[in-house]
Amino acid sequence: MVKDTPIGRRRSGAELTNLQFRAEFFNIFNIVNMGLPSNTLLGSGFGQINRTNGNSRQIQFSLKLEY
Repeated sequence: MVKDTPIGRRRSGAELTNLQFRAEFFNIFNIVNMGLPSNTLLGSGFGQINRTNGNSRQIQFSLKLEY
């Protein structure tokens, strides 16, 4: 998601600078991807899934000044 905000004007009517706010979302719905089950036959945790595969929800914000 991006929001541009013009700041100032030149005599010709063109914008002097532009401030850009940006928000980036990764795994926004927080869907869990399970890892592979344990495949050690002699272990007590055979067939159990002990971890997830991938990252949880992340949001990143940034500001950029263009001139």
